[in-house]
Amino acid sequence: MAFFFIKTDLFEQFYHFSREYESIQLDELFPLAFMLLMSVVYFLSRRLHECATYRSIVEQQASQDPLTKLFNRRTLERKLEAEWDRFLRYHEDFCVMIFDIDDFKVINDTLGYVRGDRVLIEIAEMLINNTRKTDFCARWGEEEFLILCPVCKDGQALILAEKLRSTLYRTLQDGVELSASFAVVQSDNSTSLEELMKRVHFGLHKAKKRGKNCVVSG
Repeated sequence: MAFFFIKTDLFEQFYHFSREYESIQLDELFPLAFMLLMSVVYFLSRRLHECATYRSIVEQQASQDPLTKLFNRRTLERKLEAEWDRFLRYHEDFCVMIFDIDDFKVINDTLGYVRGDRVLIEIAEMLINNTRKTDFCARWGEEEFLILCPVCKDGQALILAEKLRSTLYRTLQDGVELSASFAVVQSDNSTSLEELMKRVHFGLHKAKKRGKNCVVSG
């Protein structure tokens, strides 16, 4: 509608211009009108592109954790709900993996919060480099991460969890160790998504009880 009014106003101005300068030949006016019209079209297309780009940036920022650039918890909760609905409809299994950095407070207290933040960023980069493009990784809590693995069996997810655990494990400076405890669950149509999430959190609790730095199947 806005374009219609701009276009109409443009031709009204062109009409008044032609009346004022009747001595100008018609074939001299059409190039001018064409250039004016193209200018308006170019301006509108640029504005639409800028608006679309701005909207995309805002949506991306709203879905990301600001530190790690992984998905935030709210975004992954929506993806979990969508994946659960897809599972109920098409019966394609998926897995949920959660892990928590062991004794993260010790890292912050001993090495400082800047180093602690750097550890979180490095873990996020490790996840991006070692998971499938179809997997969804999120920062779930302060030092807790969650991975949604669509079209996946628990055996495959356990292999991935062990790979991530061993890749992550190392000694930082001053003898401080970096390790994490993992839990994995597979979708189950005899339960609910809420119960599934309770199971994976209970599995994480078992991993901590077993001495940390391990993988547990929920």
